Amino acid sequence: MSLDIDDLNRLLFQTEQARRLLVGDRLSAYGIVFGQWVVLDALFKEGLSSMTALAAVIGADRTTLTRTIDSLVAAGYVDRKTPVEDRRLVVVDLTPSGRTLVERVLAGLAPTHETVFAGFSRQDLDTLSVFLARSLAQIKLAAAEGPRPKALPRLERGRLRAGEARGRSRPRP
Repeated sequence: MSLDIDDLNRLLFQTEQARRLLVGDRLSAYGIVFGQWVVLDALFKEGLSSMTALAAVIGADRTTLTRTIDSLVAAGYVDRKTPVEDRRLVVVDLTPSGRTLVERVLAGLAPTHETVFAGFSRQDLDTLSVFLARSLAQIKLAAAEGPRPKALPRLERGRLRAGEARGRSRPRP
């Protein structure tokens, strides 16, 4: 099966959408949504983290992360503090009930993950992980380069003059 880049991009998008819907459906049994799960899982794996570092790890903007953290603090799953030595810094970590929730969710998601990856060998999964990590690195590189400049209309002698737009030329004086 030979895919062009557009087909591959569509397949990646559909895969991620289907994964989010499936996991999101399972997470509802625990009273959390996908965005909250991403934060909880990252804190479980990373431990105490600054908001800036956490945003970078999960690929979220600070505003979205702040709203998510607010909801997790209100639910008692995350603790947020400002260290005395640096009042500009905000750090977050799981509370004991947050850690217990993550452990329950991980155990509850295990059968789903086993089903999703049934038929994949260990080597298939390792190869997929390498490809996805490389793809993510390339995406981050492209994002760091910033937006590409828009192509300007080519100016040809006598064809396009200052103050004229293609299809709408001003009468010459």
